[in-house]
Amino acid sequence: MAASCKEQNNPKKHIPENVNIKRKAMRKLLLIFATLFAVTVKSQTVVEFDNMETSSTSYLTAGWWTPAATAGWYNNASVSPTLSAVLYGSGTGTSGNEQDWYSLSNVTGLDINRQYQLKFRLGSYTFTSSTATTRGVDVADVVDVQVSRNGGAFISELRVTGNTNARWNYTATGVINHTANGSFTNSAAPTGDVYQSPAGVTTTGPSTVYLTFPYGTSQIALDLFCRVNSAGEEWWIDNIELLDITPISLPVELTYFIGECADGTNVLKWQTASEHNSSHYTLQRSLSGDFLDAVTVALTPAAGNSFELINYVEIDNMYDRGINYYKLLQHDNDGQITEYGPIAIDNSDKIKKIVKIMNLRGQEVNVENLTATGIYIELYDDGTMRRIYK
Repeated sequence: MAASCKEQNNPKKHIPENVNIKRKAMRKLLLIFATLFAVTVKSQTVVEFDNMETSSTSYLTAGWWTPAATAGWYNNASVSPTLSAVLYGSGTGTSGNEQDWYSLSNVTGLDINRQYQLKFRLGSYTFTSSTATTRGVDVADVVDVQVSRNGGAFISELRVTGNTNARWNYTATGVINHTANGSFTNSAAPTGDVYQSPAGVTTTGPSTVYLTFPYGTSQIALDLFCRVNSAGEEWWIDNIELLDITPISLPVELTYFIGECADGTNVLKWQTASEHNSSHYTLQRSLSGDFLDAVTVALTPAAGNSFELINYVEIDNMYDRGINYYKLLQHDNDGQITEYGPIAIDNSDKIKKIVKIMNLRGQEVNVENLTATGIYIELYDDGTMRRIYK
């Protein structure tokens, strides 16, 4: 029995011991909708990096600038084994030597037509003086990200500060996303280019910092200026990376993928605004919505390369009663696959009664006595018909 349809889409050391070291209700799809798809994705390619471990450092001159007496590399904690760059405090609030620059060599020859992003991990531990009343970083304790871009002067693009003895580790969930703008805005409150950690002990401190550079960047040099001034105050830095994050175009720019039921037939349509190196499409159907029971409805040749609007249409006469989900797979010539959807068509509205079945010659047949497989026509009591294969 066939169902009519209700339309629906849808240098290695350790700090010494004496310093104390089925989908949401199937999304309740009730209406046909056109799904708009992004045509670009972000790629992430590591251009330069400093993981603090000597054997894996790409920046040839990375290291503490002075170095300060309390600056070095330690293995109490790290993102990648086994070292982090650390500046720790031992003074009483006025010590001037508890600050230093972690400097990374000048990176030149960058492509001005590509976009770059700095990423590093930041922590505030208390291995040195875990019982000191001053442990944890305060507003006066800072990490300034100072950048020289295209041979210019070093500018503090952003600042991270502590807050009332704050401390957090590398697994904290805080993230800073900042865009380099060639200037620095500082104020008493954490606004502009200043980011302040939550006060006290926290799991949401800024453990991952991103600084994105504009197009036109050909050179980047970096200093991380770190400052503390009391015992138990520590800045931990690991896994500094310079990433190429230039958006890349997908092989196909899909403007919509929709489906509807018309005259007892499910009609699936999609349109592309451009195609590059595209091979073909696979249209799949699923009753469960998770596509573990996926059935291939059609294999449709793609345009290959095109900069014009192209419309595709496929018909599904073999759907089941209930909600049928459809997904479109786009294959390119390099074997890559991009998925679109799912969308849904509700075929559960009512059951239509079959009046008779005919062969392609218009002769009525008894389907129970058929001796040959082939294509037949089902006629229903509402005057509609459907092609079937028996």
